[in-house]
Amino acid sequence: MERFEITERDLDPGCRDIQVIGELDLAVAARLDEVLDKATAEYDRVLIGLERCAFIDSSGIAVILRAHKRMAERNRRLAAYAANDQVLRILSMTGLTANDLVFDDADAALAATGEDAPA
Repeated sequence: MERFEITERDLDPGCRDIQVIGELDLAVAARLDEVLDKATAEYDRVLIGLERCAFIDSSGIAVILRAHKRMAERNRRLAAYAANDQVLRILSMTGLTANDLVFDDADAALAATGEDAPA
């Protein structure tokens, strides 16, 4: 099992990329919530990379949804991308893949959250 970790970097001006590594569950969801709270206050676009996220539970999903709501209230965009099959299955079961929140890769997420993308 890979230790939970979060890495951050700027992709474009106003766009923060946050990578989730390991298992995103109740024990660590508050750490992601803190990172997302700061990013959603400072950036117009926030991307969450899930390619190295081995597992996500309802607490992790709730953190992402709260951040998405904060961004939408400010006419900003948040998107998740590159979820592995297991995480993608969980996100699909909760309906998150059907609402333009989850994308196949970073390029698609960037395009969807671009300056002229609908909020």
